[in-house]
Amino acid sequence: MTEQSRTLCVNNSRHFHRFSKREISGPLDLFCWLKEQETSIKVYWQDRDGTEIAAVGSVLILRTPPCFEKGNDSPARFWGGHAFFPSHIPKDDVWNSFPRVCFFLPQTEIIRREGKIEVITNSINGPLSESPIHAGYFAKGQMSLKAPDHFPTEKNWMRLIEQSLGEIQTSVFEKVVMARRSTHFFETATDPFEILSRLPTKRTIRFAFQFGKDAVFIGATPERLFKREGNQLYTEAVAGTRKRGQTEEEDLALEKELLRDTKERREFAFVKQSIEEGLKPLCEKLQSQEEDDVIKTPNVQHLHNAFEGKLLEGVHDAAILSALHPTAAMGGLPKSSALEHLLKHEPFERGWYASPLGYSSEKEAEFAVGIRSALVEKDKIHFFAGTGIVSGSSPEKEWEELEHKVSLWRKI
Repeated sequence: MTEQSRTLCVNNSRHFHRFSKREISGPLDLFCWLKEQETSIKVYWQDRDGTEIAAVGSVLILRTPPCFEKGNDSPARFWGGHAFFPSHIPKDDVWNSFPRVCFFLPQTEIIRREGKIEVITNSINGPLSESPIHAGYFAKGQMSLKAPDHFPTEKNWMRLIEQSLGEIQTSVFEKVVMARRSTHFFETATDPFEILSRLPTKRTIRFAFQFGKDAVFIGATPERLFKREGNQLYTEAVAGTRKRGQTEEEDLALEKELLRDTKERREFAFVKQSIEEGLKPLCEKLQSQEEDDVIKTPNVQHLHNAFEGKLLEGVHDAAILSALHPTAAMGGLPKSSALEHLLKHEPFERGWYASPLGYSSEKEAEFAVGIRSALVEKDKIHFFAGTGIVSGSSPEKEWEELEHKVSLWRKI
């Protein structure tokens, strides 16, 4: 074990950061370990390369995204995110246990990478307090759900989409992303970390965030908002949807159909445009793939294009978050009029759904978009899904797309 001390300069405050690092051996189920922790603040993260991180407790909480300042030599990594509309009063009480904005430095962080397990313990302005790490396992079972209550209902969805298309025709906005919340009660009690352990990992970032004892937000998102390594920035446009085929031939036919579809291409162009407009003022250089391609998750496939940029000196993660959230894939375009429409007409609180969540340190950061996601409470689970509405959209087909997206959960 190694113990070190650093100066943490963040968000106009200066702290004495003490931390230790140690390696442990033996089998360890991080999902089970998280379940057994008594603290109400927890996070799980598995990136696309397979690195897993589980963290609990908090030694420092920030109510705005971290901005590391001159004099900082701490490697402190803050986890968190914010609600889709962080400055607005919630429409309902489903997300009551989640703050509107929160970033925290965990007391204990476990990292599993390439077969090795490292434990980091943090302390701010005080002594370290290390806890033993115990292994445990789930007695895994099948998630059994009662019939859902959709919000909005299918009838109200058709009305909302027709209304949105009317505003598109009168040029109020070019695209808006409408979403649905579907609530199922459990037939038998099911642990959220057990559910998360069964979600597929192919081409996704798996995550869980918990800020109170009564609810955990989980998901396996195909969409990275951005990754930063020093001043190098990586992001991507993701939009347009087709289901996966039951055979290789059907899957390829659906892929080709997606690439040729005029409506889907128009929607995707809006997403790329919003990323370029948001990031160009922050970057010395910004470039994207010459040709669009398709990414495939276990249940759906999407149009995709990767961006890479070099940030201007002094650009913090807070500025990147502000520039990118929400992209046209989550809100619409133009952003202001599309978001105004959502606030007025979408009949439920998005909370952290479709919002940025991840981690930020001085040297690196990664944030995902909280889609393919669910909020798990003691007796029920809320599934969230959204779809982009542009000229030519069909309310019936958009409802069908919502069903394709939530089908991920029915397979676990």
